[in-house]
Amino acid sequence: MMVDSAESLPGTDPDRCCFTIALRAARDQVIQAAGIIAAGADRDTLLGTIGRRILVRRLDPAIKPRRHGTKVAG
Repeated sequence: MMVDSAESLPGTDPDRCCFTIALRAARDQVIQAAGIIAAGADRDTLLGTIGRRILVRRLDPAIKPRRHGTKVAG
């Protein structure tokens, strides 16, 4: 969903999408059963609430994204 969200806004790097925001949005969707999408929906509709939240709260490009398995200095 994060990559689909980033691709829907030209020039958006998927690494700028925050996993925590995506996880929270997905959790909210499941808990509330909100934003159910009908089969055959167009791409903008499929982006839905989760995708919109991901794009609204993108990470600062100055922050280097961490990769799974990497250690943070400190």
